[in-house]
Amino acid sequence: MLEQRQFERKPYTETFYFAVSVLDIVNTKVLNLVARGVDISEGGIGIKTDYPLEPGHVLRLQNSGLPKQVGVVRWSRNGEGNGIYMAGVKFV
Repeated sequence: MLEQRQFERKPYTETFYFAVSVLDIVNTKVLNLVARGVDISEGGIGIKTDYPLEPGHVLRLQNSGLPKQVGVVRWSRNGEGNGIYMAGVKFV
């Protein structure tokens, strides 16, 4: 299988807060949530969270100490079948 990643990933297990804006039927809500890192690279981070993120969601990474403070969800899936979701976030 051909490796498509541009940057080498390294383990990253810190917990941090992030905010995401979601469209409710009429209003946009800003949710403040918690994530735990899985791995990190120069280009993005893999995370676990209890909120079902969707590709295209823009995350503001708050007080995380991460190299970038904004990221876009590239992919998401129900990772463990117990309400924990995994997502790949590209730094922007």
